[in-house]
Amino acid sequence: MGRQGKWRLTATALALAGAWVWAVSAQSTDKLVYADFEQIVDGRAVSARGGAMQLFGYSENPTRPPAFRGAPSVDPPAPELVRIKPDDPNRLGKFDFELLTPNQWSGVTLEIKGQPDQDGRSPRDDVSAYKTLSMQVFATGVATVRVEVLSRGWQQDTHTANPQITFLPKQGLNTYRVELKKFAQPSWVTDTRIDPKDVLKNLTAVTISAYCDECRPIKGMLIVDNVVFEK
Repeated sequence: MGRQGKWRLTATALALAGAWVWAVSAQSTDKLVYADFEQIVDGRAVSARGGAMQLFGYSENPTRPPAFRGAPSVDPPAPELVRIKPDDPNRLGKFDFELLTPNQWSGVTLEIKGQPDQDGRSPRDDVSAYKTLSMQVFATGVATVRVEVLSRGWQQDTHTANPQITFLPKQGLNTYRVELKKFAQPSWVTDTRIDPKDVLKNLTAVTISAYCDECRPIKGMLIVDNVVFEK
């Protein structure tokens, strides 16, 4: 990101930060800190327990894929770590995106794995005892944000759509809490229906996406922090 881009982010964040005070405690029995964007391994952000983070795009029209930018010189792409102000010890994950037309649907996704892969497989977490998933999000350019829960390699895979929720981001950096019982596959999925409870018992990753349906040209950014399962 250039100097002008950093200044825009800092100025925007400072304007939003007046009422924002929130600290994540150490892992405890009543919460599981999934990602707080404070851990770095080999120059890239990882989840709170060292799982990989990755950015990827998708689109209905393969000739008009979305553009996105996270951390510089990182492959595969990962979110950039930013601060609200230079002396703030807290970091957040950020990426910029551009959704192109024509596209019936398109998006850019941040995937967060809970733990590092072992022998080519993602370890699973049983989060079924938790009641909510909370996260802090600042979004521009898109009207809706999608969150999905994934279980890869534990008999809960699907090639269409994972259990998910969507929410409308408000202006500024805000905390959003979603009841886990509200995660569900879209009604149009007919080939592979899976029980969201089984996914939550075998969770390997959480994804957060900026996306559009019946797309128009969109430029924006998504900033994420403190992804936490809570009882």
